[in-house]
Amino acid sequence: MKRFLIFLVLLTGLWGTQNARAFVLVGPMNATELGSGGIDFNYTDDLGGPKDLKTFFRWNIPLLTYAFDASFMQYFGLEGREAVKEAFTAVNDFFENDQYSGVSSLDLTTHGFRSNYNSSWLNTTAKNGSVIDVKSLTLGLIINHLGLGNPYRYAYGIHSISTNSAGTQLNFNVRLRNFDPITYKPTSIINNVAFSYRLIHDAPPSVGVTQLPSFADMEEFTTDTTGNAWTSLSAITDAFYGNTAIFWTEQPTLFGFGVYYDGQNAMGGQYQPRHALTYDDAGGLKYLYRTNNYVYEGLDPNVVLMTPANFLPTFAIPVLPGGSGRIFPDPSGISGAFIPRRNAGIIPGLPITSSLPVQAPPALVDVAMRGGIDKIEFREQQFDSFLGINFTAATHEWTDVFVSTNGQNVVNLNNTTPGSSAFIGVPTLKHFSQKVGRAIFQPDILFVADELGVSPDGIPIAFNRTDFSAWIDNYTNNLGPAQLLTTNVGPGIISGPIQYTFTKLGQGFEVIWSGEASVVGNTNSYSMWGHIKGPGPKDVVVFPNDAQMSILENAISPATTTPVITRIIDSGQDNRLARTQEKLIVEGSNLASATAVQILDGDVVLETIQGSIIQTFIESHNQIIIPPGHITEAAEGDPGTRKIVIWNTIGKSDPSEAIGIHTGIPVITGTSRDEKTYDRAEHNLDIYGYGFKSRQIGDIKSELSFFRVEDENGTVVFPASGNSTLAEFQVRSDSHAILPINAITALADGKHRRIRVARDSAAASLSSTNAVDLIEFITSTPKITGLFRGSTANPGVNDINATSAFRRDDIVTIQGEALNTTYRIEIVDINGSSLDPAVHIDIPTVGVAVADGGNLIQLSKDTFFTGTADGNGTDTMKMLKISNLIGTSTSEKFNVNAQPEVTFIAGFVTPFTFNRDASTGDTITLTGLNLRSVTEIQVVDENGTDLDTSNPPKIILPANGVTITDTAITINSRAIQFSNTAKADSSLLSSKWRRFKLISAREPALSPQIHRFQMGVPPKFKSFQLSPGSAGNSNYRRDIDSMEVSGSGFGLINSAEVVDVNGNTIVVNSGVMIGSTPNYFSNGLTLNTDANFTIAPDSFFNANLLDSPVANHRRLKITTPFGIVVSDQNSTGAFTLSATPKFHSTVTATFAGEGSGFNGIDTYDINGTTGVYPDNLLPLVINGQNFLGVKTITFEDNATTSYYSVNVNPANPPAGLAFSADGKKITVSGKLIYDNALTWANSGGAATRRVVLTSAGEQNATTQNIIADPSENDNP
Repeated sequence: MKRFLIFLVLLTGLWGTQNARAFVLVGPMNATELGSGGIDFNYTDDLGGPKDLKTFFRWNIPLLTYAFDASFMQYFGLEGREAVKEAFTAVNDFFENDQYSGVSSLDLTTHGFRSNYNSSWLNTTAKNGSVIDVKSLTLGLIINHLGLGNPYRYAYGIHSISTNSAGTQLNFNVRLRNFDPITYKPTSIINNVAFSYRLIHDAPPSVGVTQLPSFADMEEFTTDTTGNAWTSLSAITDAFYGNTAIFWTEQPTLFGFGVYYDGQNAMGGQYQPRHALTYDDAGGLKYLYRTNNYVYEGLDPNVVLMTPANFLPTFAIPVLPGGSGRIFPDPSGISGAFIPRRNAGIIPGLPITSSLPVQAPPALVDVAMRGGIDKIEFREQQFDSFLGINFTAATHEWTDVFVSTNGQNVVNLNNTTPGSSAFIGVPTLKHFSQKVGRAIFQPDILFVADELGVSPDGIPIAFNRTDFSAWIDNYTNNLGPAQLLTTNVGPGIISGPIQYTFTKLGQGFEVIWSGEASVVGNTNSYSMWGHIKGPGPKDVVVFPNDAQMSILENAISPATTTPVITRIIDSGQDNRLARTQEKLIVEGSNLASATAVQILDGDVVLETIQGSIIQTFIESHNQIIIPPGHITEAAEGDPGTRKIVIWNTIGKSDPSEAIGIHTGIPVITGTSRDEKTYDRAEHNLDIYGYGFKSRQIGDIKSELSFFRVEDENGTVVFPASGNSTLAEFQVRSDSHAILPINAITALADGKHRRIRVARDSAAASLSSTNAVDLIEFITSTPKITGLFRGSTANPGVNDINATSAFRRDDIVTIQGEALNTTYRIEIVDINGSSLDPAVHIDIPTVGVAVADGGNLIQLSKDTFFTGTADGNGTDTMKMLKISNLIGTSTSEKFNVNAQPEVTFIAGFVTPFTFNRDASTGDTITLTGLNLRSVTEIQVVDENGTDLDTSNPPKIILPANGVTITDTAITINSRAIQFSNTAKADSSLLSSKWRRFKLISAREPALSPQIHRFQMGVPPKFKSFQLSPGSAGNSNYRRDIDSMEVSGSGFGLINSAEVVDVNGNTIVVNSGVMIGSTPNYFSNGLTLNTDANFTIAPDSFFNANLLDSPVANHRRLKITTPFGIVVSDQNSTGAFTLSATPKFHSTVTATFAGEGSGFNGIDTYDINGTTGVYPDNLLPLVINGQNFLGVKTITFEDNATTSYYSVNVNPANPPAGLAFSADGKKITVSGKLIYDNALTWANSGGAATRRVVLTSAGEQNATTQNIIADPSENDNP
């Protein structure tokens, strides 16, 4: 089967990634962009996919209407309508507000968007109840239908696929279509968070790709921990699965259960409704709708001409009746559609009363080069059949601005001179305008609630929306004269109508069946939709609401009378309402029709409560209960001064009886950092609740002034006094106050903190500890104030600094501030960069204890268990870097170490023998732990004792030739040598075994005893001297001479052996060996110094086999553990070897020889008894010792008369002579004697004949006298 390899190629090399934020444009795509080669690229969104710049889709209508149909109102009621209206309010506020009008005037920095990377918050109650915020979802829907797509889905996308010629590789060509709001260049940064991407597909896992995927996508992902990832509003709708063919491993949005977006949650320092839009959302809309973003685009088909564009000055329009620019009636009824008619007849055509043609009515300029519309207003228009309100058609007109040349410049005709040609001129681009309008017969956006059922896999469908099928493509209007192969879609315009349908999921009860025979039902209702207004448990309204139907019924049933109040009760029943602590109970009749509640001071209205919130107060027709927190400080007054009236559609009730209203203690419902981390030094803390202001009716202070911080158990952690502390709150309203930065100090740092506030310093005035969410952490940018060895900080004693190392294998105490949210502790280089590989620990982890107050962290020993950071000296110094949820901090610099340990030594060519020679030496490796901090390697004896206390053999680190890692030190002897090698080398004269000692800032570390070693260099030969003997004598008489050898490397000599001229062994085990302890020298070899030894006479084994009388035919081979050396082949290194020849003590033994001419007694007879000459001649055999060193044989008589003398080489004797291999027998042929010493062979019957042997060392030996009688063996 053919295998395929899938890989990625990023085609964004033309643009450099910048530290920016960005947006994605969305719209229809060409079919060729959706897939290739049978692989779908997962561009499955109902609004299309990512668009390149200038291929966007946008609105060019400045007013859009929205409405709610009966189904929506019946399910969501007035509260749901209010939630949707808040979403449109935020968008309207974005396009126009009191700071700027239109996005062309928007400055992202000045107007509070530049650092607004996240405007979301979490309501835990809603999350636990699986409630989705209708307002936030609507915001996301609107942003998408304004032309922005999800950057977390489409920043990176597949553009095409190519393959190699063999078809074995797929190249996914990826494009980055996420654009920076400032530079409009592609970037991988979204809301200040860097994203990368990975290929996901539906092909089965395999070794190599054996099956092509049917779907593939580039999934964005990030490792960011700031909390600002996935925050864009344009991503909200992708919290719901459905528009994807592949399961996301990262959900591409932060939105979900309990999450809500609001301008009050903004990060950019401004908190208007528009600031619910994040930086990228705002930047994308500014790009789309700015007036200088020009493309050729047409107008919506429903747009008609009201007043035409005037392309020429009035004096150049002779055919028009004046310069008023009034439009001619259009007989077609199109451009004249808004002119009232007198009867049913159509407008007649224009009569021709001249021979010249009449000017035709001006036409609507449709397709033209247009900039963005600049601002869009969304306006609610009533449409709800349930309430009996029919949609009423309306009209809207505006000025359409476009760019044109109109192809003419006829004004120049008036400037011609007589006889000259008319000059038309070069057309120039100009702005023109025409007044256009449209009739609105139905809402542009309609909100509906319906039963949407479930998806094919059984999951309920939450919502659906109108897709892009009605959008208008203007691609062909933007083509130039060149023929392009690319087929694109866009630019274009977005058109309606749009319908958003929300599911009615939640009406009824759930019965979970898992196959049982029966399941008992329940009446536990549930809901998916809600309106989340803040972080507190009371800030959530869920749908459907029990009170909705009664309120709607009251709305459609015309009220017949005003509400009636019979009495009002404060829950304290003292006729004095503490508005932050007590309910206000209103009893009467017809109260369910209430639309507003007013609080009066006499006839003066102090406060009006109206809108959808009223429905939450209605208990029945007879009772309204206003909970604490809804009446503000504006209504406060002395007892007997405040009255209540209730309004409905008929009118208002009579005023109630009078009561007093005062503030009560403040109540906090939430903060901007609930269940999140609060940076006390960088950010204000938004506090939400009520009772933050007071009109001082019985109160000391009119606004919040005091606060304190408690832990989750109620223990005061700030201020140190345990009371409250004064602060300069920015009290923005009765329900919103801001605690400024640095109002809280590091004393408050810790987990699960609660803020309590008050308007005075009394403890009883503090806000209650009601069940609100806690601040997850109070902290700030970390600060390291000290590092100490051990579990106790003792400044000046156990500090860690440039002179006192960070010990990894010891407890380390870190002192500082804001350490409580530390998530990573890292050892870094002194420039702040991470090591390679990085040395860090992620918290929480075993062995790291972080104090809740953030002032202390303790590291157990070996928490940093690798030695990557270890070292010594200024160039290896490091710093400790602490990262918490806010920022980072680094300590002062230090060295890092741990106790070095050697566990093994490898690399000896000869076991336990360290050849340190600079040319042939070993490269050895000491393995162990914590070796980077070693500063010196010493050689010591086997007991660890220094070899020289004043100058120990050592290598100082760092050094060329020594490589150090955390677990190994490698010493290359050919690149570096130890100092004082004379002491380092092993010697039989001092000590044999060595160990390594590693010196560092810690205790010295010895290599293991079981890995002790011998140390030295291979031996070298210089010369020898024979004694007794004269200088230069090279005839070695092994039986009487001692040989003194000079050279080097003899300290651990093993043996000295006589070898042949080529250095080869003559006799195995013949060398003189070193003795064993305690007497190393008992075998004849004496080590005088490490450079000199002496071989005593008669020390070689089997020496009779070694002799040679030939000059320079014997050499000495010296063996040590480190190598072998053979003496030189010259007069200073080669020699003859011999000993004094020896004979047996009797004549019989000396001359005995089978087949010889000796008679066994005393006579040698040369003649045999058989055969003829020369076969009848018998040999003479001589027996004895040391014959292989003989150089001369002489036949003489007892008067020393020589009859014949011959020089011999026993290894290669002349013809007629034979030496036995052991040098104990010489055989002289009878022929040799006959030919050369015949006279010697006849002594005349007297015992006067003998043989003299002379050795190479001039040592003579003479046999006993014998009779030489040639007739001794003759036959009688």
